[in-house]
Amino acid sequence: MFQLPPALRSLLLPALVLALCYVGWRTYGWPGLLLALLMSCFWVLLHFTKLLRLLRAAAGRPVGAVADVRALQGRLRPGMPMHEVIRQAACLGKRDDSSLSDNSETFVWHDIQGRTLRLRFHHGRLQHIDRQDASPADDATGEP
Repeated sequence: MFQLPPALRSLLLPALVLALCYVGWRTYGWPGLLLALLMSCFWVLLHFTKLLRLLRAAAGRPVGAVADVRALQGRLRPGMPMHEVIRQAACLGKRDDSSLSDNSETFVWHDIQGRTLRLRFHHGRLQHIDRQDASPADDATGEP
């Protein structure tokens, strides 16, 4: 899958909106420009509503707790945006501040078997997946 650089990705939406406004203006005049602006606003509101629905659903679950880490790992692919990872996990991840670097964030999910899934995001895209299984010593003592 082809991914645009973050700087180019942030310029793509305004460029498309400007192109749509220009085409609307040249084709239909003021009504076309107004229609292009209203369509752009509707598109932004649609995505904003979608994101709020996702966060409302994730807010009802414990932070960083999933049913099965292995199942979540199987659904994830490098390059996925953070909102898709949250949708797959159905909860927010616990932020790991121990590994701070430039424009990278690490979030951790765990399950009741003691497995953890550490995901590193760079510019909001999944870059690295690391799963750690529970150690046998923890299973023998009965602690998660």
